[in-house]
Amino acid sequence: MPTKPSKYFLVAGAVLTTLLTLNGCDRNASPQADIHDSSIPVGELKSEQKTFEQTAGNCSDAEECASVVINREVFDQRPELNRALDQQLLMQLQGNDEEQKNPESLTEIAEQFLKEAAEVEKVSSARWQLRGETKQLSLRGDLLTMEISSYRYTGGAHGMPSEDWFNWDLSTDKRVSLGDVIREGQEQKFWDLARAAHQRWLDGQKGIDEDFRKIWPFQHSDTFRFTDEGLVLLYGVYTLGPYAFGPVELTIPNGDLSGVIRERYLPKSTSSK
Repeated sequence: MPTKPSKYFLVAGAVLTTLLTLNGCDRNASPQADIHDSSIPVGELKSEQKTFEQTAGNCSDAEECASVVINREVFDQRPELNRALDQQLLMQLQGNDEEQKNPESLTEIAEQFLKEAAEVEKVSSARWQLRGETKQLSLRGDLLTMEISSYRYTGGAHGMPSEDWFNWDLSTDKRVSLGDVIREGQEQKFWDLARAAHQRWLDGQKGIDEDFRKIWPFQHSDTFRFTDEGLVLLYGVYTLGPYAFGPVELTIPNGDLSGVIRERYLPKSTSSK
């Protein structure tokens, strides 16, 4: 049985009577589904932590049941933000499931996952698990950064984690892509800086030889966030190294971002140089 990574999941408290979906309410929840609710102040925003749980209906021992647990941070009076977060979360929860096209709700995701778990129950003792979470990472000016994570285990040595950083401009109520923050004409310079960050990461790893560098070359990533140190690119497992390396983060220092990143996204100490 795998140990689910603690960084991805948050267990919430009191029970609600309705199940949220992409449009805010899902009336198709099964009897095994539970929702919990707690209010959390988020800067000038206000959010609630919503938790959806569903287990296999024919399982008597909850500790051994296939299960789905989804935690979502839902913001008051931000319907476009909540809808976009839900859409991204549903895509990640779906994983590589080819049978389930464009799932519309958590219930649909959970029912399909538990159905598949039941179909292999007689030939596998693995406890299938599906976990997901959306939570705030930072609020820098008008730029809200959320982490959207999922973990799917269907047997084998380990499950498959997935993580995305989701940037949202609160002033325009739109998602911010990497292309939105890079100055026009500075794309090549940006990726040169990212490649240099990758080289620094390689130099800091033990046991990295030339074969490793050839097998796991530098790649582009669209997943990013800003921190006090600079702009950080995120790479999922099996992207820049084997599973044991986990997700990889490459940081381009603030001092290298001036003239490359649009000024509105730079720290004041950087943009004023």
